[in-house]
Amino acid sequence: MSGVMLRIIRRMSYVASALTLLSQPTTAHADTVNLPPHEKTFESEMGSFTVGTHDEVIYRIAPLNGAPTSREAFVSTVAYGRLDGQAEGVLRTGYSVGCAARIDVVLPGIDPTTEFGLEGPQQNSATEQVQRQATEQAQSDTVEQSSSGESVQSHTQESGQLQESESRQFQEFNGIIPSIAVDPGLFLELELQPGDITNVDIGDGKALIPGKTVRIVTRDFHIKVDNCAGPATIRQYTYVQTRTPEVDDSGAVFGDPTTL
Repeated sequence: MSGVMLRIIRRMSYVASALTLLSQPTTAHADTVNLPPHEKTFESEMGSFTVGTHDEVIYRIAPLNGAPTSREAFVSTVAYGRLDGQAEGVLRTGYSVGCAARIDVVLPGIDPTTEFGLEGPQQNSATEQVQRQATEQAQSDTVEQSSSGESVQSHTQESGQLQESESRQFQEFNGIIPSIAVDPGLFLELELQPGDITNVDIGDGKALIPGKTVRIVTRDFHIKVDNCAGPATIRQYTYVQTRTPEVDDSGAVFGDPTTL
């Protein structure tokens, strides 16, 4: 039974470890994170171009499903780009979303197993000793008996009965003993995969106008992350992509990483 208890403790420890992993603290209430602006200007053969963001706000909220493996937030920002040159281009913005580990399968359940066995019969030293003494006594009586054939037969039968009786008496204490072991088999199977980094585009991009500042204004864009074990992190990106018949060029700025 000690082996069964060890199996139970081992499986329960696996469950406890898995539950600890899943029970990462989630946001109990909404909170707001204000992030600083970012801007870069790039010199190019077609002229300079500028890309930047400002007024980025992340409004973290508790997930609707209440699961510790889900995250939700509303994001607001202003992304802009300016093209100073004779070229065409596009402004794109969005968020990169990263998760420490992805949960593909969660299978809690019970897988009980029952083990049956038989112990014995066992021959112990006491039984062997009685059998050996009875045999020696029978041989001694045969040697010391008189010439009468009836006396030899009588001693031999009595010794044999004694041997059988003593052997049966000890065998009763060493017979077949059934055994049973029950393992409740509690388990929690987790299939964890390395975390992914996914880009979430906001809109399809906006065409740039040479000499003008073009903006993409975002208010309360919904971001959610599911099946994530551990922290989830988001980071804004904004790109300016330009093109002329001779060259393609691009530049980008990135916001500060923020944990959901």
